[in-house]
Order: sequence, then structure tokens, then C-alpha cells
Amino acid sequence: MIHAELIETLERLPQEKQAEVLDFARFLAQRRQDDNDEPKPLGECSFAKWVNTPLVVNDFQPMSREDANAR
Repeated sequence: MIHAELIETLERLPQEKQAEVLDFARFLAQRRQDDNDEPKPLGECSFAKWVNTPLVVNDFQPMSREDANAR
């Protein structure tokens, strides 16, 4: 699509629809940028950081399957 056609089409839309189109275009641009980024090594991903530093709750006792089902 050429720029002039895009601008002409946008000008026919109400302001709130123009804002939606702009928001969607920004979303697509961000997604494309994210796709072009090099993937992080597995050890640097957010899940790996969480696994390496788990949340500690003092005196935590996990429930058995039977206890959980009884509730």
C-alpha cells in the first residue's frame, strides 16, 4: 500500500478509529522489532532467573494431594 492511499484512508476515519489504527501499527512495529532481536541464551531468560532464585516462604508446608482434594 502506498503512503498516499494510507493517509487518504485514515483521514476518512473518525479520530478514535485513527487512534486505534495508530496503536495497532505501533504494536506491529514492536512485534517485528522483537522478532528481529537475537534470542537470549536460556540461562538469561526471565524463567531461568526465577528458577535460580526461587521465592522462599519460611515454615511453608506443601499440602498433600489428599489434603488439597479434601478442601
